[in-house]
Amino acid sequence: MANQYNKKGGGSSIGHILKITSRNNGALILLLLFFCITTSVAQNVFTWDDFIEEITSSQESENEENLLPYLEELKELHEHPININTATIEDFKQLPFLNEQQIESIHAYIYLHGQMQTLGELLMLPLIDGQTYRWLHLFVYAGEVKKEEKKGLFKYLKNDFSTRVDIPLYYRKGYSTANGYAGNPIYHRMKYELGNSKHFRAGFHVEKDAGERFYDSYGGFALLKDVGIIKTAIVGDYRLGFGEGLALGGSTWFSKAAPTTKIQTGIKPLTSTDEINFLRGAAITLRFGKEWEVTAFGSYRQKDATLNNNGEIQTLQTSGYHRTASEQKGKNIATATSFGGNVQWQRKGFHLGAAGYFMHFNKLMNPGTATYRRFYPKGQNFSVASLYYGYNRYRFTLAGETAYSTEKGGIGTLNRLQWILSKRYIISAVQRFYDYKYYSFLGNAFAENSSAQNESGVLLHLKAQPWDRWQIICYADFFHNPWPRYRMTRASTGQEIMVEVSHQLNKTHTLQARYQLKRKETGDVMEPHHRTKLQWTITPSDKWKFQTTGWYHSVLGSNGWSIQETAYCTLQKPALKYSVMAGYFNTDDYNSRIYLYEPALYSSVSSGSYFGKGVHGVCTARWTSKKKRLMLEGKYALCKYFDRSEIGSALQTIFSSWKNDVSLQLRVVI
Repeated sequence: MANQYNKKGGGSSIGHILKITSRNNGALILLLLFFCITTSVAQNVFTWDDFIEEITSSQESENEENLLPYLEELKELHEHPININTATIEDFKQLPFLNEQQIESIHAYIYLHGQMQTLGELLMLPLIDGQTYRWLHLFVYAGEVKKEEKKGLFKYLKNDFSTRVDIPLYYRKGYSTANGYAGNPIYHRMKYELGNSKHFRAGFHVEKDAGERFYDSYGGFALLKDVGIIKTAIVGDYRLGFGEGLALGGSTWFSKAAPTTKIQTGIKPLTSTDEINFLRGAAITLRFGKEWEVTAFGSYRQKDATLNNNGEIQTLQTSGYHRTASEQKGKNIATATSFGGNVQWQRKGFHLGAAGYFMHFNKLMNPGTATYRRFYPKGQNFSVASLYYGYNRYRFTLAGETAYSTEKGGIGTLNRLQWILSKRYIISAVQRFYDYKYYSFLGNAFAENSSAQNESGVLLHLKAQPWDRWQIICYADFFHNPWPRYRMTRASTGQEIMVEVSHQLNKTHTLQARYQLKRKETGDVMEPHHRTKLQWTITPSDKWKFQTTGWYHSVLGSNGWSIQETAYCTLQKPALKYSVMAGYFNTDDYNSRIYLYEPALYSSVSSGSYFGKGVHGVCTARWTSKKKRLMLEGKYALCKYFDRSEIGSALQTIFSSWKNDVSLQLRVVI
């Protein structure tokens, strides 16, 4: 599937495509902050932060741990956009919001009309809707096909080095108490990559979290692509995913607001600093003709764990922190050896594949006797096998995967359907059934909870543009957990409904409203969460953008709200980018907390959870040299609480109502 269309032929539906393509102190502080913002700063109509807000609108903190590494990888793709005129199918498949038909239509248009001169030509494609058009602007550009782009294996190599340091302007309790944190409060990471992006890449990173004594997170990789029959070969740290992700699902992620409509993307290097969700070893995919692909992989990983009194693994730790004696005690205390593979056939819109793996732990896994843990993995040896299948034909996609885990004999299945009725209307449906006996350590399929286990459900999704300048996105998800979850004594059910309406009043003003109802049982009590968002966006020029956003959250009589002002500015000479955000939040308690994604530095994503009463703000600035070989940027973040004199608890306690952080980053490309 990695081959582009050429003058001799195309995909299964290219003929069809060619035919069609022919209120208090907080409020006062907020106003003062925003006055300073609007008199000193200001980006294009659609920004990375807008993308984050749209594509993660259904996410909550319980899934954030799994989501952030993928967003970091997308952020890196945003910082290194690809030329749409030379992009392969594999390049496009890195973007989770593009489906096979949309990718095929882009290639078909270039086949018929030649190189795109501007991205505005995407609007001529019947399968590219307004939202997809906006999102693509962040990851692609329309450039000429130059001779130097046809690079050899080790020619035109570039060195890309970046280093970042985060400095807290406060002190936590853990740094001044016995049995506290072993290291200093500074966070630091370094990343280096060498490559030409076409056939060869290599890189490494080291990271020290705040409170850790040493740089105890590290990794690297070396990658070959499209060399003879080798589609992809990698040594080092990597992710891989095939089918719908039930057995092997580490190369893409899912959002209810933008459900995926394509299969996983195979082998990809680990480019984020994620310490948990990756494999370490080697993997290779061989391509035999246009129809067959065969993949084999092996991995040996040390893992953090909590042991019981018998020296058995009770819980695999996923925080990645090694600050205290107890955290260090569980560091790398277990090992996991895994190997497996995948075979895939595809022809004329059909694809069929089989994936599987075997994993061995050096210690017995024993999750304990708690009711909700009864069907957690137990033992030392685990294996999963799956069969995945699919068919796509222009406007229609039908695909799925069925998997079997041997440890308890569980079955999981996921099936999805998408029908592009027209450029204005797209409907999708995702059905899943995950037996409570089913479990995959390397799986990452669409699910309400953090893992594809003990869940069944149906998601219905509609994206519509009934009138010009109007867009409606809505979904309804109905899910059931047959075995008691954590803090439950019985089976549970839930529903989630979201409706989002956007209206572009004119070239400079856009309004957006969203309502989300989520009913989910916790502690044997149904909790109905009502969330509302209202946003007004003003873009007076291509340099300036302003957003006023309000949130409201209500659950079981607890209410919370927040208002936020954000300004973006991009200057060409000198090459400067600014973003400034200031907001006020007011919630009754932790239950009605507000989740916000905030402006962040290059190749990173930032989010926060706010409750109580207070103000928060973020300011970022970036300078890039003329030839884009040097980049300097900084970030300042603050949070002031009006209802408390201390922030946090236990070792994380800050003995102040203020929280201030400074982040600095340097990037050099040679």
